[in-house]
Amino acid sequence: MLVETSYDGWMNDEIEPMSVPTRVGWTIGLMGGLMAVYLAVGWLRIRGDGVPVMVPTRVDGWVPFSLDWLPVYLLMLPMSWAPVCAAADQRVVRRWIVGVVLMYAVSVPVWLVWPVTVPRFPVADSGFWVFTLNLMRATDPPINCLPSMHVAVAMFAALLVRQVDRAVGGMLLAMIPLIWYATMALDQHWFVDGLAGMMLALVAVRLTRRLIPVPSCALVALPRSAHLCWLAPFGAAVGGLYGLWALGWVP
Repeated sequence: MLVETSYDGWMNDEIEPMSVPTRVGWTIGLMGGLMAVYLAVGWLRIRGDGVPVMVPTRVDGWVPFSLDWLPVYLLMLPMSWAPVCAAADQRVVRRWIVGVVLMYAVSVPVWLVWPVTVPRFPVADSGFWVFTLNLMRATDPPINCLPSMHVAVAMFAALLVRQVDRAVGGMLLAMIPLIWYATMALDQHWFVDGLAGMMLALVAVRLTRRLIPVPSCALVALPRSAHLCWLAPFGAAVGGLYGLWALGWVP
């Protein structure tokens, strides 16, 4: 949970704060709802008619499979709501909400009409990260690949954080090439999927700037300790998965 913070001394009439319960509610509701849509479309298409297509490029041949990139790949999930933990003004949070919904509104028809898939091969090994990969694959069908929402949502979040905190936003942006590479190294996406995701994020940033104006004086960051509210769930989720693996649960 986010910690209520007093902004005495620098709060002014231009800033429109958002309460902690509202931030939590929007984060859980939006991310949960969109994840449900993503998975529902994936399972619908993989069981429906039509043959998914593949869009490999020469770049994909240069990227070998590597399980070492799984932590980076998973980090995108909590990173996607980093703007909620960064922006003091609720209008920036609304930019995040509207932008993510718009990106999904564009992507869902593409997934339905032109499903792109990536071949996945069993990993002949054992251990915690193999367990996590198998669990992820059992939940997420190998479809809905273009555009890559992993790259799109992570980049959109980084760009929004940068609007209020250039240093932290810059660090998150530096993660995007790594996340993009991780999607290819784990056979989750093609190179063009990530490229399309990046373009989608850039368009979403431009649109939300126009749709939801925010005065420059209101582009204020929360205390950086608030970022623990997306980092801590990541650590807790990994810890929970480790507990399941240690108990011998098989996905």
